[in-house]
Amino acid sequence: MSDTEVPIPSKESVEPDRNSDEDVSNADLFSLFTTYMNTKLAGIERNLDDKTHSLAKKVKKVETTFRFKGNQIQFELNSDIIDSIDRAVEYIDSKRPARATKLLEESSKVLKKRNKLIRIADKSEGGWNTVQEYLSDDVASNSEDEKRIRAAESRAVRKIKTTKTEKKQGRKRPAEAAGAPSQGTHNGGSFIPTISTQQPFRGSQGQAGPSRQAKAGDMCYSCANFGHWARDCRAKDKKSGYRGGAV
Repeated sequence: MSDTEVPIPSKESVEPDRNSDEDVSNADLFSLFTTYMNTKLAGIERNLDDKTHSLAKKVKKVETTFRFKGNQIQFELNSDIIDSIDRAVEYIDSKRPARATKLLEESSKVLKKRNKLIRIADKSEGGWNTVQEYLSDDVASNSEDEKRIRAAESRAVRKIKTTKTEKKQGRKRPAEAAGAPSQGTHNGGSFIPTISTQQPFRGSQGQAGPSRQAKAGDMCYSCANFGHWARDCRAKDKKSGYRGGAV
């Protein structure tokens, strides 16, 4: 080969570096797959967390009981609002503002509905009975809301009057129902019969019924000794010279 000849490039130096391109593509695919799996796992974890939280809230409601139904309803509503606010704060911290906004909007609707029910109970003659009737007729449309309130109030007032009438009838005294006089006292509208605790005098009881033999514990009212009656007292007979049936 002369000094003026141009060297011919080899086959290896002309072909592109395919292995380098393949390595970059595989790395990109692996990164995308990893990101996808992490996103899916994070979503599953959040769903499980939401379900667990919901179950814990239901268990807490079951464990809490009150003597009065109204107090229980108000307590549960307040607990739900507090829980929603706490969850909204958690969503904001975890960069999920959409979920936080949704929870806060739902809480606002619940509070507005509660205030509406309070106004209905305050203005209605039936009070919270009207509210209960109103809530039981929830199938009507919003355009008929005023009619629902009026109908609920009418039903509530009728129920209150019926309950009062039944209570008055239940207070009727047994003696009056039988048509015979009875001794007793009245306490809070209920009749309490009086039972006599006076016991008859033993002397008259002995005259009315058959006499019994004196026992060792029976005392004689004549000589103050035990074991016989005064009618059988020998000491009295000796003093008076009389034998008979003195008592």
